[in-house]
Amino acid sequence: MYNFLLMAHSGWRYLALLVLAVAVVKYLIGWLGNGGWSKLDRQIGLITGIVNDIQLLVGLILWAVGAGMGIVGANITRTVEHPVWMLIAIVVMHIGQARVKKAADGSKARIAAITFIATGLLVAVGVARITGVM
Repeated sequence: MYNFLLMAHSGWRYLALLVLAVAVVKYLIGWLGNGGWSKLDRQIGLITGIVNDIQLLVGLILWAVGAGMGIVGANITRTVEHPVWMLIAIVVMHIGQARVKKAADGSKARIAAITFIATGLLVAVGVARITGVM
């Protein structure tokens, strides 16, 4: 089960990163191009949130199964740092999405762009820590 979850988490990350990148590009275009907020913008945010929430859920299940098997407890980066960075990234994303919902139409793209850029940077740090880049 651990190997299946690890492969699912490792494979799903590409989809999670892809939708996050699409969201950042779309919101930057909307912000810098003074575009309005459309139904597509809302849907991109929703899909990005769902895909990244699934990635977090699979990661947390993987973490719990691995901890139960004694696999992740030996590595502090896998046990603590990576999950904490990812949780922070998801919290930032959801707080930003809540702020976008409450914002005026003219500032939604700016708030969304900043939110998803911050989320992407937090994910990058979390991934860099677990891969040993940082």
